[in-house]
Amino acid sequence: MIDLSSFPVLQAIGWTLLHSLWQGALLALLAVVALRLAQRHSADLRYAIAVGTLGLLVLTFAGTLIWISIGGDPLPVSGTLAIVPIGEGQSPVSWMVRLRGALGPWIPWLFLAWILGFSLRLVQVGRSLVWLYGPCLGNLQPPPAEWLARFESMRIRSRVQAPVRLGLSDQVDSLVVLGWLKPMVLVPAAAFLALSPEALEALLAHELAHVRRGDFLANVLQTFAEALLFYHPAVWWLSRRIRQEREHCCDDAAVQACGDPILYASALVGLEELRSQPNLIPDLAPAASGGHLMSRIQRLLHPHATHAPAAPLAALIPALLLAVVLGIATLSATDAPKPAPAASDPVEMDFKLIRVKHQPEAPAYPPEAKAARIQGTVVVVLVIDTEGKVTAAKAISGPPELHACAVGYARAWEFEPAKVKGKPVPARFKLTMPFRLK
Repeated sequence: MIDLSSFPVLQAIGWTLLHSLWQGALLALLAVVALRLAQRHSADLRYAIAVGTLGLLVLTFAGTLIWISIGGDPLPVSGTLAIVPIGEGQSPVSWMVRLRGALGPWIPWLFLAWILGFSLRLVQVGRSLVWLYGPCLGNLQPPPAEWLARFESMRIRSRVQAPVRLGLSDQVDSLVVLGWLKPMVLVPAAAFLALSPEALEALLAHELAHVRRGDFLANVLQTFAEALLFYHPAVWWLSRRIRQEREHCCDDAAVQACGDPILYASALVGLEELRSQPNLIPDLAPAASGGHLMSRIQRLLHPHATHAPAAPLAALIPALLLAVVLGIATLSATDAPKPAPAASDPVEMDFKLIRVKHQPEAPAYPPEAKAARIQGTVVVVLVIDTEGKVTAAKAISGPPELHACAVGYARAWEFEPAKVKGKPVPARFKLTMPFRLK
């Protein structure tokens, strides 16, 4: 049977996935604050904030993966053994090590779950592309001749440099933009019959705004970011907000082009009435029917009193994730109260109060334990004298096969004298040594 934990790339991706949870939660919280402050500003600013946050999340994921892959693991390793003795509940590193020990066995399964979800998302993206560039483009009909000239005039007024094609499709139920270098606007055939020329022109102005902004390419990149980080609630919240603000930006451009928000809002309602079933268009392509229609109309008619619909639960999930991580850190760093020592006994102390004079290099993994794939955490009780020298060491828990190695390693440490009220005293404390095979 293949030991998945022996693959460095798998380990790097697995730990990167875990780190991305708190990184994404933190970035999402910052985005919530920034979007709240920008509530009264332009949709372009809110769009830039949301897109920037999603981009940072992807870059952080990539940076963490590279950092771990090139050996950025904060825990030192020795040969095939990762062993770090840490005092019980003290330095910020200790709880990280214990957390790593607890989560380490799950990394292979985490990687498998991620690669499965990522693959399924890529399949969905591929199916969307096949549908858009297959049936949608394969059955196009030319628009009425007068609309070709009208559309070309609109393209020039909209400051769209690249030529844009216009086509009728019976496969879409809303106006859609396809392509980046050679963009095309697809219009449902029913729109020419059901909508007034002024309303259809306002909707075409919306699509030309998508073309001018390069939204098709941005949407494709956003879709791949969703596939990569599909497991993170912050990504879905940001993506929903990006699509909403993107439609707001193009709504503003359409209103500016037609000069009548009521006309444009009526056009959106008329387009919605043409749809006989839920949206057929995948998120991969910007469409006039994207976003929350009612909030878009309210925003057009009452621009200073409306705001994109909040998603309270989705917004709270990143905060809860961050709270869980911080809670684990806090609980792990919390020390249990210790009884007062007798005058003749070593003083019970926490390792964080002990200053290390010399920490030797980690020893080699015991061969017999390595051959038997024995791993675990050994707790060693150490006693030092008034000069900081180790006078006793005893393993009190962990796999017995690892006790001798742990005790021998603990005896090689050197410490500064422990002090109480400025006077050196004998002290007793614990070292926790996780033994992990790479």
